[in-house]
Amino acid sequence: MKSTKITLAGLLCLTAQTISAQYNTLSEWYVGVNGGATMSSITMVPKYLDMMYKTGRTAGFTVRYVSEKNFGLQIECNYEELGWLEDYNDTKKASDYSYSRQLNFIEVPLLLHAYAATKAVHFFINAGPDFHYLLSESENNRNTTLGYAQHGKLVEKPFQYGVLGGGGLEVHMGRAVLGLEGRYCYDLSNLFNDEIGSDINTSDLQSISLKMYLAFQLTGFKK
Repeated sequence: MKSTKITLAGLLCLTAQTISAQYNTLSEWYVGVNGGATMSSITMVPKYLDMMYKTGRTAGFTVRYVSEKNFGLQIECNYEELGWLEDYNDTKKASDYSYSRQLNFIEVPLLLHAYAATKAVHFFINAGPDFHYLLSESENNRNTTLGYAQHGKLVEKPFQYGVLGGGGLEVHMGRAVLGLEGRYCYDLSNLFNDEIGSDINTSDLQSISLKMYLAFQLTGFKK
């Protein structure tokens, strides 16, 4: 009986060693900074006016953990400028848009990072939920003779959430990583109250961003 237990223990140890040898788990940590530009607009129901994308800026910090080949997780904390423009005269010209709203957010996306590597170049996609909280807002109305439900109304739901997807490429130069990424984010929440009887039924943001980043690999580096 004792010899059987010893044999089983030996087999378990051998199996564990074999599995460990076959499953080569990575442990790569990256930290970095990012910055770029945004273009954002809003879907509003009822739709009183044509909306146009408004430009803004974004910048923040990135932390990435790669646990196995081709896959990892990424979290960021960013400052982000979003908003929209409104077209009173239906001219389709940015210079004729008389109303603008700017919304300044803290953004925290939680992303799955998947990549394919060719020597020092990685092609990747990022996807996952996106959360942001409103820090401040401002509006500019150059045509005070017209007024709509959203004008002068403060954002009633400062916490926003949505889905984000993007892709790009990055170059690994030793421990340093230089990358370029384009993203699209669609909010699933409304800026204004949407209860029955509300003036605005739908008010969700959409944004496009293009950013560059510089990161450094802290662990798992192979010369």
